[in-house]
Amino acid sequence: MSLRIDCNSVRRVLLADGWHDATGFDLDAYEFMDGDGMRLHGGGQSGVCATGFAIHSKGIVIAGPLTAILAGEYAV
Repeated sequence: MSLRIDCNSVRRVLLADGWHDATGFDLDAYEFMDGDGMRLHGGGQSGVCATGFAIHSKGIVIAGPLTAILAGEYAV
């Protein structure tokens, strides 16, 4: 059995500081870049989860390692 979650149906995500509404939710490898497009740090280095998330909410994007998500609410 798996807990199949449709990323297009995610409505809210629980992070350490509380619930965040999501108008969009994406999963992908993440990395930190400088203003010139040079990669400074990629996921998977230093034991950090290589899969990251991006929550689109109220004109901002909240992003981080997938392991920072405590729970998700989605439409069925």
